[in-house]
Amino acid sequence: MDQLKQHFEKGILAIAMLVMGYVAFTLYMDADEVQTKIQDQQNERLRGGTKSELGKIDMKPYTGALAKLEDTKPLTLSNPHNLFNPVQWRRTPQGTVFKVEKGTEIGAGAVRLAKTYPLYTKVEFRGVSQTGNVLRYRFTVTREAEERKKDRIRMTTTVDGENLEDIRKIFTLVKVNGSLSDPSSLTLRMSDGSDDIIVVNGEIFSRVDGYSADITYPPNNKQFRNRRSGEKLFFAEDMHNIVAISESEVVLSTASTSKRTTIRLR
Repeated sequence: MDQLKQHFEKGILAIAMLVMGYVAFTLYMDADEVQTKIQDQQNERLRGGTKSELGKIDMKPYTGALAKLEDTKPLTLSNPHNLFNPVQWRRTPQGTVFKVEKGTEIGAGAVRLAKTYPLYTKVEFRGVSQTGNVLRYRFTVTREAEERKKDRIRMTTTVDGENLEDIRKIFTLVKVNGSLSDPSSLTLRMSDGSDDIIVVNGEIFSRVDGYSADITYPPNNKQFRNRRSGEKLFFAEDMHNIVAISESEVVLSTASTSKRTTIRLR
């Protein structure tokens, strides 16, 4: 019985060895086959064989999503929806009550530009005088756009020759055209950095260098006449700075919010 048991164990061991040998042989053959395929592919590439092309990718779902993002509509939470800013009711000094629905009924949005006025720079040549060998050229100058009122009035100034500055430091005489004692015109370079000007003898040079404006505020019937850039206006319980004035519009900056509002001439 013991001998039979020993022979049985040997048989099982032999079968296991055969199975392991078969598996090892199979793995070896599979590895050799894979290696052969890899080598064949490498050789094919080296010979410039045909390349397989990728299939066409359907991009419609992605392009559609991008198109929706580009066509988004802005979310408006202010006027006229007033989700976070409820509609206000205001009382005028006359006692009437009105509804602030669009936001332009009060404040800078309610301002009206009534009229604008050009501010001129005018220069006139008034003649030549001689002291010894020095020729002195005399001019009258009006600068309506100047910030200080005393600089806006008409004033007389002189300059003693070319490439010299006048006594009021308004301009430099660049060139005397024609006779030195009786020039046909004179070229001046303005000290404020603006373009050179040519003053013709017997004519007044004129150029627009700014604007002033008449501004009204209808809710309180306020009138602001002949106002200039840099001035301040008080209405709607707030201060408003005039940032700029052009021929057809005024830009205001509200002090409490720093918001800029452009009012156009109607």
